Amino acid sequence: MSHSRDSASSTDKLISLEELLSSCIDASIQGCDVIRKYKQSNATLTGELKEAGEIKSVVTQADIDAQNVIVNGLRQLWGDQLHIVGEEDDNEDPASSILSSLEPLRTNLLAADLSSKTLVPIQEVTLFVDPLDGTREFVEGRVQNVACLIGVARHGKSIMGAVGLPFPTGISSPNAKTLYAIHMDDDIAEISHQGTYPSTTTSSTAGKTGDDLGITVFTGDSNDPVLLNATQLALKLAASLDENKKEPIHALLGGTASKLVAVAQQERSIAVLHFKTCYWDTCSPQAVLNAMGGKITDMFGSPLVHKDDKRYDYGNRWGVVASASGMEAVHDALCARMRADFESVQKILEPCFGTIPGTTGAQAIDISRDIDGHPLTRTWLEEHILQHQEEGNKKWTLKGFAVPESDAVRGLMSNGARLVLDWASTDDAGSSNCKSPPSTVFYKRVVMSDLAHARAKLASAPHKVTRDVHSYQVETNFLDSRACQEGLIHEAGVHVCDCYGSSKEIPPNATSPRQQLESRFSMTLEDFNEKDGWYHEWLLEEKSCRAVLKALANMHAYFWTGSNFWKKEGGKVGQELEEVVWPNGGYMQPALQGYGQLEKVAVGWTNRLPTFKDDLSAVAELEGVDLEHLGARVEKLAKIVGTRAHPFAELAKKDTADLQKYRTMIHGDPKQANLFFRKGAEEELQVGFIDFQWCGFGLAATDVAHFISAALQPHCVSHDGQKEKELLDHYHASLADAFVKYGVASTVEDVETIFPRKLLQEQYEVAFLDVCRMVFAYAWARWKPESEPTAASFNRNAYNKSLKSVLWLITRCSAILDAKEKDLLA
Repeated sequence: MSHSRDSASSTDKLISLEELLSSCIDASIQGCDVIRKYKQSNATLTGELKEAGEIKSVVTQADIDAQNVIVNGLRQLWGDQLHIVGEEDDNEDPASSILSSLEPLRTNLLAADLSSKTLVPIQEVTLFVDPLDGTREFVEGRVQNVACLIGVARHGKSIMGAVGLPFPTGISSPNAKTLYAIHMDDDIAEISHQGTYPSTTTSSTAGKTGDDLGITVFTGDSNDPVLLNATQLALKLAASLDENKKEPIHALLGGTASKLVAVAQQERSIAVLHFKTCYWDTCSPQAVLNAMGGKITDMFGSPLVHKDDKRYDYGNRWGVVASASGMEAVHDALCARMRADFESVQKILEPCFGTIPGTTGAQAIDISRDIDGHPLTRTWLEEHILQHQEEGNKKWTLKGFAVPESDAVRGLMSNGARLVLDWASTDDAGSSNCKSPPSTVFYKRVVMSDLAHARAKLASAPHKVTRDVHSYQVETNFLDSRACQEGLIHEAGVHVCDCYGSSKEIPPNATSPRQQLESRFSMTLEDFNEKDGWYHEWLLEEKSCRAVLKALANMHAYFWTGSNFWKKEGGKVGQELEEVVWPNGGYMQPALQGYGQLEKVAVGWTNRLPTFKDDLSAVAELEGVDLEHLGARVEKLAKIVGTRAHPFAELAKKDTADLQKYRTMIHGDPKQANLFFRKGAEEELQVGFIDFQWCGFGLAATDVAHFISAALQPHCVSHDGQKEKELLDHYHASLADAFVKYGVASTVEDVETIFPRKLLQEQYEVAFLDVCRMVFAYAWARWKPESEPTAASFNRNAYNKSLKSVLWLITRCSAILDAKEKDLLA
């Protein structure tokens, strides 16, 4: 099941964020004035109490009146389209007499500091209002800890805030003041600015604590055992990670905003907050904290969610951890320790996870989140997985699930984790012969704006952000397609990871890489689990290699031009496939790498050649070869081989009409990390494929060249090319059988006419030179040799970790250049 969501429409009314923040600052000052008046009237016992003699009733009325002032002032200025969520929404009174004397809110308070206007559709922003944060502090006289909060969120993230302080220095404070900030680095702008209104000469940057003092840990006085445990962990980590080796300070402080502001303004500090704060408590001070270089997450390290989502009654149910600039190491270590505290995880997340199977082990609960950032739930997983069970075999209940940290993957461009599922059968489901639900699934999550590597691409290679966003669309759409589910899996028997459900959210009309960075995706996939016999190889042995080539041949033949697939339902299923995959598939193609890469081959080669030069001198086949200019020779051919190896890209089509008859769908990234194996009947190896981000139309030989150059143990190939030829013979024979099976050819003998073995060799060698183009120009920047398998190097290709593979690649590149260079340039 696939779920897709769009953001706001392009026809929405536009609003200036700078002017909106100005009005929030002004509204917070007006809210502070209401609070100050209530405190002063109560102090002289002239105030009107809701309950005679009960000071807390004044607080309640102060809450209500302050919210009335704030909300009505903002609505008068911006209209009813402005979405506001307030703590006292149930008590708003638009007819309140206190509103009659209000001055219109000003939109020009920041004109001198923020002269530009950042416009967004008004429907995209949500304001969270807490008219009086720190009720207990207010009642008990610690008024310096009271705040009036107006936060602005967009796409679930805090981007602006006004933190009004009615009594900045205590009850004797002559005036209120507001700390404000705008902090954005998203699809529309990169802005970070913070200050104080009215402006003061005192710097609002973080205050010094002195090297003679330890790290301060701010908390409240809760007796919650999880919070007490987190506090003790924070103190221990503050002591062990403090480079000054000073004893940490445990400071009790009331009020949510007061803790977050204290962390923002005090160097070497961290705060641990309880589990009952709400979005209106954190949205505003988070913007201030972020603008001052601090960090804020839930107790387990995930970003806070600020959406108009009543799923958890606007509550930060998973706690809050905040840290000052420079304290990220302590912050991250604390969250990691909390994820490793099994009892705390079970207690806090039981409403979502159910009873977690097992008794120990860290949980990767920062990954097991939906695309909004909320934890996955037992009921959601149960619903999606049981939809894939056979009719009559859906009477199962998911009691709980675990997310073992040991099976989590935090990659450059995605995060993933194994979910361990604990099922209970109902009625007679468990005793039937029907297949039980899977014991594990693999959850893949991509929130582009949360990935540091994706954000870095905005500066270094912005076109790759656009590329990557589309690649995740391709993967989710292909796995859900009938071509995959009914065709490739059930008819062709290719073992593609089953997709139990996917979600995606892509900003509509997003044309720039910065806008597309707000895209997010998730997939719940079949898990190729070791317990079910599946395994990985660091680089593939020959038996595994031949199994993959046979599986690729089966897939290529199934989708080959003229196959039975293209006749299904009068071509309708094929047309559906055309609409969801890349028009030209393949991760390495110039169109997706960037055409500028074609001019970086020689430089890349020259920069990396010294690394390999001594070892290359011992390769007999390279004796007398001018290695210094090998990169320049490849660069001279780069555009030609890029066009011939990837003929269906838009810029290549006019020169490659002769290749249309060899068109098929390719995997696009058949590296060893995307391949799983298990022994089937009679020891035949089954192959499982994952990661279809780069699938699309292309030449089969291009897929094969990618696979052989990236995935194999070096002893599976040879410097003279003989072992490659044997592998290509095996692939071609497998392809011939599959051609007959899927209607491309009537007999095996016909295959030599349709796709001769000689032509496969020619296309393979062109594609091999294209691989060298990408490796020389780009991939070798990540070269790190490994003498034996390591977990860290598992996802790297052969040419980025195996010296012997590199020597083979260069040797074959030289030989193929000698054989084909003249003809290709003709």
